[in-house]
Amino acid sequence: MKREDITNKKFSTVYRGLDEQAVRQHLTEIADALDKKDARIAQLEEMLNEREENLNSFKSVESSIQEAILSASKAGDEIKQRAQNYGDSIIQKAETEGEQIISRARQRENHMMEHNEDLKRQAKIFRARYKMLIQAQLDLLETEDWERLLEFDGDDSEK
Repeated sequence: MKREDITNKKFSTVYRGLDEQAVRQHLTEIADALDKKDARIAQLEEMLNEREENLNSFKSVESSIQEAILSASKAGDEIKQRAQNYGDSIIQKAETEGEQIISRARQRENHMMEHNEDLKRQAKIFRARYKMLIQAQLDLLETEDWERLLEFDGDDSEK
């Protein structure tokens, strides 16, 4: 119902009926009250629409933030996985190099031990030969030929 309908309403008059002026005054007050309520309803609907727009805006921002968080989480997971893979490859490379170093050291140790054993054998052979040489020289010194040689020189000088 509109204000005009309320204020322009016609009533039939009867004997001892209502005071038309008082009825009109009351209808005007009702119409004013309805106008105020309609204005308040329009204001509240406008506020509700603004709030819904704000809510939709916040939902859009929330959605964007959630997408950004998801994207950052995925990027973080990818970086973490790459770092893990890189770390694993470094560890694998270090283990391989360590095994190679140990292998080379063992080979060098074996070579040095063989060389050491060879030197010991050569030292034993040298010692045995040197001992034989000295023994031969001692034997030579103890032979009678040596004494004869010394006598031979003595006899020549007397003659």
